[in-house]
Amino acid sequence: MKSSIIFIIMSFVFLLVGCNESSQETANSPEDALRMIEVENGEREINVFGTHKVNEDLVLIVFRGVMNDEDIWLADVHKEDGQWIAKEIVQMNGPFEGNGEIQTLIINDDFGYEVGYIESNVPITENLNVVEIDGIEDWKIWIKQSK
Repeated sequence: MKSSIIFIIMSFVFLLVGCNESSQETANSPEDALRMIEVENGEREINVFGTHKVNEDLVLIVFRGVMNDEDIWLADVHKEDGQWIAKEIVQMNGPFEGNGEIQTLIINDDFGYEVGYIESNVPITENLNVVEIDGIEDWKIWIKQSK
């Protein structure tokens, strides 16, 4: 009788652990991974301005809304073990004064991309993916494949 009760209790514990693990949130898309970083700021809505697919396992997303409604961010979202994870998030609030019309902010040789700012009046070359930000007319964010 005692062994039956212990067996039932152990089965119940394993069932609870299994249910808990399966109920954890998973990110099946880069956008899901982005939403998961706003756990502490759930009342805010993320506004995506643009994405750039670097390869099958890496997407860059330009957005606003996680920390506050003003700051602009670039998320480096990787796919690992079938799930998307926001790895690095960089603030992208605008170019630095006196550093030219086109500025490079990020060079990632490992994954073959570059990111920076471009003033709005500068002609855009074919190799740049340009992301415009609502409410900002002076500059844009550019992303370029370097491989």
